[in-house]
Amino acid sequence: MVKGTMMSRARILLVDDDPELLEAVRIRLRSRGYEITTASDGVQATRLARQILPDLVVLDIGMPGGDGHTVAGRLRSDPLTMFLPIIFLTARTDLSDYERAREQRVEKYLVKPFQVEELVLAVDELVERVSQAAAV
Repeated sequence: MVKGTMMSRARILLVDDDPELLEAVRIRLRSRGYEITTASDGVQATRLARQILPDLVVLDIGMPGGDGHTVAGRLRSDPLTMFLPIIFLTARTDLSDYERAREQRVEKYLVKPFQVEELVLAVDELVERVSQAAAV
């Protein structure tokens, strides 16, 4: 992002295999001014992340075509996407999932069911952090 632009112009890749949740979150984040691209599986998510280079990825863990851990691993191993901030938005509460997320440098781990405002605040925080780092 260019210094001085609104943080709300950030590009977000939103990935979940639940079409209703995907649409509800997309609408809410778009209402904040974010540019949203959606994907419903891990293969599509990986391809789109490399193609559009979003400012942030919001990613479910349990999906077809490579779960969220697989996608995060692919993104972290690619020089183009290795520093993308990732938020996991998942129903998984196992300690092993949380530990894997930490190992993959996932910035936020939000558990479903979640409050939409909690996600919006996490997105705002990470987008602001990315924009400040880019301005330095």
